[in-house]
Amino acid sequence: MNPFVDYIAHHPAILADHAPLSDDEQDELFEALNAPDLPDDCMTAEMADGFLTGCVLSPHTVDTADWLEEVFGQVSMPDCGGPAAKDRLLALVLRRWRDIQHAFTPDVAERALNQGTEPMFSPLIGHVDPDEVVHPVQLDAEERRVGEWLGRDWAVGFFSAIQRDETWQHLLEDEEHWPMVAPVLVFFQGYEAGRDGYNLDDDPEAITRLVGSLYRISAYWRTFNQALGAR
Repeated sequence: MNPFVDYIAHHPAILADHAPLSDDEQDELFEALNAPDLPDDCMTAEMADGFLTGCVLSPHTVDTADWLEEVFGQVSMPDCGGPAAKDRLLALVLRRWRDIQHAFTPDVAERALNQGTEPMFSPLIGHVDPDEVVHPVQLDAEERRVGEWLGRDWAVGFFSAIQRDETWQHLLEDEEHWPMVAPVLVFFQGYEAGRDGYNLDDDPEAITRLVGSLYRISAYWRTFNQALGAR
């Protein structure tokens, strides 16, 4: 049995809480996943959130044990302050996974987008140290932005997830549908190609466009899979 599956099986209380993460619990998750004593291969909280979102939106189901291994950078729970701390960290990660799944179910998305009776999905994107941000935007020899910027780790996590599934190439390589992914790419690159003077860090609508693109991607794959199932 996979060590993660075995761990969860022997700690049933971890799955007992299905309540959405509160703001305080989101802060707790950020602090726990960014703790310096975690393995170097463990994702940051922001990167993990992008990765989980990419996995949830994927046209194919990603096994829990597989994405947990990617998030923690190993095949079992890392040492992070003792048994209670392990259980708490895993519980928070699993609840965030369920939060993301819930946000993109068709009826919930409909209520959020068209009825306004459900909160919009909110990616867990943290603050950036102003001292690490280079303005104006500078690119290195390989046209990669220098320094840090808003949402960088989140987008890195998201693209790490979608690179695991070749089916995404159908979307990424299609010129008609590519604009659907473009708002996520802006956060991955830290700038918008061909738009001189654009400053992602000072664009209050950038995250709104990102969230809108995630809903469109989710709907696209749902329709795509329905079409495949009808054949």
